[in-house]
Amino acid sequence: MVFPGWEVARLIPPDVLMGLVAGQYKLYGGVIRWAGGTENAGQIVRHLLPAGSQFLNFIPGLNFIPGIVASVQMSQLKNIAQANTLQIAQVSNQVAALSTQVGTLSQTTQQVLQIATGTAVLSGLGLAVSCVGFIAINKKLNTIDSRLKDIQKDVQAIQQFLASSERAKLFAAIASLLKLDKTPTEHRYTILHNARQTLTEINMRYQELLANATTIETAMACEEYFALTALAQIRCTAELGMLEVAHHEAQEANQIWQGQGRRIAREILIGNHSERFLASDFVNSVSDVNSVSVSELVEWLDFANENSKGYLWIDELRGKMDEFWYAKSVFPMINGGLNKNIGIGLKKEQQMVIPSIRKLIARSQVFEGYVSQYELLKVQELTPSKFEQKITALPESSAVDGYFILEPAKKVVVEKAPPKRFFQLLDSMG
Repeated sequence: MVFPGWEVARLIPPDVLMGLVAGQYKLYGGVIRWAGGTENAGQIVRHLLPAGSQFLNFIPGLNFIPGIVASVQMSQLKNIAQANTLQIAQVSNQVAALSTQVGTLSQTTQQVLQIATGTAVLSGLGLAVSCVGFIAINKKLNTIDSRLKDIQKDVQAIQQFLASSERAKLFAAIASLLKLDKTPTEHRYTILHNARQTLTEINMRYQELLANATTIETAMACEEYFALTALAQIRCTAELGMLEVAHHEAQEANQIWQGQGRRIAREILIGNHSERFLASDFVNSVSDVNSVSVSELVEWLDFANENSKGYLWIDELRGKMDEFWYAKSVFPMINGGLNKNIGIGLKKEQQMVIPSIRKLIARSQVFEGYVSQYELLKVQELTPSKFEQKITALPESSAVDGYFILEPAKKVVVEKAPPKRFFQLLDSMG
């Protein structure tokens, strides 16, 4: 058993699949947990970990800053988001008639893993904490940095952001961490400690910038830098062996990110006129990259408002539209309802707002999963690098579609023989 208390499984069993469909369990990136409000809320049910070379080399995500997203990337994002929704429906249909046949369970397991992969790609992060190691973080920072330079002429705040001293310190700290594998063991502690201290200070600064961001460009840029510096800082803490502290830092970073992510979605991206997404501007063919389904809109509103109203949101939005099918007055309304002509324009909605919301929702789930994974590292007393070694040591034949499924180990019950009675003891002695 590579991880005490956990064993590798080949399938996700029917009861877990039923729990996902019924809402008893929820998929948070690479972790299946009991959903909030349930009797065992937060308790981990399964870990879904990328296998082998994919675990170390997979740097997911389309690495975009809204407003400069290629049409191909937009199409990929839309296809992933739609695939997730479709696969959830397929899982529901299959589980409804689920048998114990291995073929049926295997197919449904694969669909759950595909949903997890889609979430990772949308989030721009990995499903496992070790997927966002120092090499991955450095690559993402360089990609973001170059794309920010493309739009700095248009956004003064980003221009100041790129010229800040914190940015220079950040890249210097990451550069030192990239040399860890070539550093003698006796010097690793010093490098990790110094980098952690620098990253902690920089992350606090980016947290402040994120909280004060009021435009899409600056908010999404600050969100990227806050997320990456937080993950790098936590990774340093964990590599230093301070696993309980790392778990606490992961919880704290997640709490801050969730609050700011929801604020950005609610105030900057969705705004006061969320009913606009019910208009025909956003209802094109199912395969259209700019189409927003009702189920997706409901998910956006649940996330942004931290209130799981579900489809009750639609009734609320219909009331805000102030549109009638049958006229109630002899004088038609002018510029009412859907014709208020309020907003940033359809092009910006399609290129900036829609992909940003999709990314934030996916990243929210992945961050929740990271907290659970750092809890696992704490319990197992493993640094992320040692965790990687154990994962890569697992046989590839145990993987399912590129993932290892970890489930709680079954407890072996040893039946004890009933105690012998007094006369039985006498007979055995005689």
